[in-house]
Amino acid sequence: MNEAEFRTYAAAEKYDAPEVRTQPPGKFFDTHAHERDLIVLITEGQFTVAYPDHTDVFGPGDMCYVAPGVEHTDEAGPDGASYVLAWR
Repeated sequence: MNEAEFRTYAAAEKYDAPEVRTQPPGKFFDTHAHERDLIVLITEGQFTVAYPDHTDVFGPGDMCYVAPGVEHTDEAGPDGASYVLAWR
């Protein structure tokens, strides 16, 4: 998926306006959960999302969905990560 396709999908699914973010290499977000649906498109680098029962690694073109209330950690890869996210 590319950024234009992500933005079209987000609008069609009634997500808020997408936001672009960048994280430095190895940036770690400790265990947390979100109150709203979250979709994320990785545009550069790598991003790892670890749940209690499994871990997913995302790279450029991959989209991640995180449901509300699901505890997880996030970590940018060794070269950092750039991504577009949207909330609903």
